[in-house]
Amino acid sequence: MARSTRLRAGFDPIRSFVLVIVVSVRHSTQVPKLGTSGKSWGDHMNKTTKGAAAAGAAAVLLLGGLGSLAYWTDDETIGGGAINSGSLSLGTDATNTGCGAWALDSAESAPATYAVGDPLVPGDVLTRVCSYTVNAEGNHLRAALDISTPTLTAGTGSFGSDLTVDISDITVGGTASTTFTEADDGEALTARVNVTFAPTSGNTTQNVTAVLEDLTLTATQVHA
Repeated sequence: MARSTRLRAGFDPIRSFVLVIVVSVRHSTQVPKLGTSGKSWGDHMNKTTKGAAAAGAAAVLLLGGLGSLAYWTDDETIGGGAINSGSLSLGTDATNTGCGAWALDSAESAPATYAVGDPLVPGDVLTRVCSYTVNAEGNHLRAALDISTPTLTAGTGSFGSDLTVDISDITVGGTASTTFTEADDGEALTARVNVTFAPTSGNTTQNVTAVLEDLTLTATQVHA
């Protein structure tokens, strides 16, 4: 009688192949009874290991030939949109014109306009009031102010560290503040720049000539 080659319903070739592999491995791992064979225990273990490895390789090849496993998936579109950055600057205009003239403010007299080259003595403080318009756009924008370290181009002698610069009396929109935010856009920012000749300066600072280079007032954005 001819054998039928039709696969019966529900037949799974992968499961059947794996079952054959498992049976083969189990058969190959049957431990022989001691004394029933002339072969050693090591010979048996070598055969077992080789059989298991071959069966595993065959399974990998079979599964690989059938293609990769598939999983259910779905996707949705997430809409994009415009992304724009803000801006930060200190500007001048007809109202806030930048810095006024240097003034000499000593403890012995009322502030006086300082002429470039007028000799200073220890304890003198040169001041200059600067006014700018705040340009600040951007959510959560916050900026702090700082001023550059003074640079002196030496002529005769040296002031060393006896000449310092700082800023004080900072106001934004008329209110004392060391920072500003986007809410202050368009407001006036004023600051006083102070150049101090240290009162403890020694004799080495007599008859010194130097040029104070331009200073830089910087507004630096910080994120809080």
